[in-house]
This record gives sequence, structure tokens and C-alpha cells, in this order.
Amino acid sequence: MRTISLRFGLLGPVQAAHDGTDITLGPPQRRAVLAILLLSPGQAVTIATLRERIWAGPPPASATQAIHVHIHHLRQLLRQFADGTADGPRLVTHPGHAPDQVSYVLHTAPATVDVPVFRRLLEDGEAAQGDGDNEIALDCYDTALSLWRGEPVSDLQPSAYVRSVRLSLAEIRLDLGKRRAAALLALGAAARATAELQDLHTHHPGDESIVVLLARALHATGAHTRALRLVTDELERWEREYGLRAPALLEQRDSLVHGVDSAGAAP
Repeated sequence: MRTISLRFGLLGPVQAAHDGTDITLGPPQRRAVLAILLLSPGQAVTIATLRERIWAGPPPASATQAIHVHIHHLRQLLRQFADGTADGPRLVTHPGHAPDQVSYVLHTAPATVDVPVFRRLLEDGEAAQGDGDNEIALDCYDTALSLWRGEPVSDLQPSAYVRSVRLSLAEIRLDLGKRRAAALLALGAAARATAELQDLHTHHPGDESIVVLLARALHATGAHTRALRLVTDELERWEREYGLRAPALLEQRDSLVHGVDSAGAAP
């Protein structure tokens, strides 16, 4: 199997490394151009779109020229590390009828970018979990989490696009955290699941699915009263703030009260 020598990281500051050695990418706007192209694999991104996604406020009058310069330097940089294979990075320009419609496509193998690798590991973990193989699922989730180095694209200006990318990836990571906790519970590691779910609950107090999982974990560690109080308090909050009673919380409360889950087994 051929070793991948050039890798890109977006789950933290924008990063590129060749054979494990970091590559200097240049100023923040250049890193933003690279990140936007990496997040649009195989897709043509126009100058107009780049201009809109890079700057947090109105782009300067020199924005289009700056993008041309950044593309030029990125193309030179990528050529230095091209390995001559079809999977090597290629930055292609497509002409447009208007200057704003000139577009760029960055061709690179998905395995070289941490975001698609993270998504694939999550999918693999979900599939393993669905098949009842929680050990493999947990391994996939742990490997996926190891790719995170901080807030995604944390060194870029908080444009609307960058904020949406961060939010989307944070939601995916939250989903992974819940699935990982469920895998730990299935493997009998209730204490570990409880600790991690308590942390998730602190950061996402309005997520009823975390409350349900945390209640199950607490019950599994013998903290039945705490589990019941947690669910009851959350039900009261929902009714007070939304005038609703979340079905998942009601089901979990009944499970704790009667000592069985929806399948008739101990929760």
C-alpha cells in the first residue's frame, strides 16, 4: 500500500504536512482559500464564491487580485509536493465569461484530508454499531476523535461560511460523542460513559438524547435515584419552557420507574 506523504488538516488550524513535517501555508487568506477548496472536493469554486466565503465583512477592493495571488502561490506549493500519481493534488483553473466566474478545482484524494477521513470513520463506526460490534465501533470513534486538534479552521476569519462549517462539524462530533457513549454502555463501561456524558450534558444542556443516555449510564452504575431525578428535572424544564413533554424523556422515565426498557429488558 502506498504511503500518503501529503496530508491536510482542517479539524483545528488549517494545516498541511509532508511526511509528517508541517508546511508553511502563508497568510490567513491563503489558508482560507485552501480550506474552502478542500471542503469542496472536486467542485469548481468561483472567485465570487471565494470572495464571499473568505472575508467576515465586506471584501476589500483588492479581494479578486488577492485571490489570484493566493491561487498562484498555492499552485506552486502543491507542485512541490506532487508525487506524480493520479491521487496527487492538482489545482485546476476553469475560465469564466466574467472575471468573477473564473473558478478553481482542487483535486486530491479524500484520504489526504482529515474531514472526509473523520466522516468515513464515523460512518464505519455507525455500521459496526448497527451490526452489534461495539468494540470495532469504539475503535472507529476513538480514531476519528484523535484527528481533532481544536476548533475547525480556527485560524480563519469568522465569515458566515466559516461559522457554518464549524457548526456543522461540531454537530457531527456531538453525534459521534453520543454514539461513542452508547457503545461504552453496551460494552459494560458505564462509569466511563457516565463521565463523558456528564461532560456532554454540561456543554449541551438542552439535548434530551444526552439526558436519556446519561440516565441509562447512571442507572447502570447503581445511581438510580440520580438518574430518575435527572430525567424528571428535564421533563419539567421542557414543559415549563416549551409546553411539551419530550417522548424520549417520558419513555426513559417510565423505564426507570418500572425497571424495564422499551424492549422489556433492564435499562
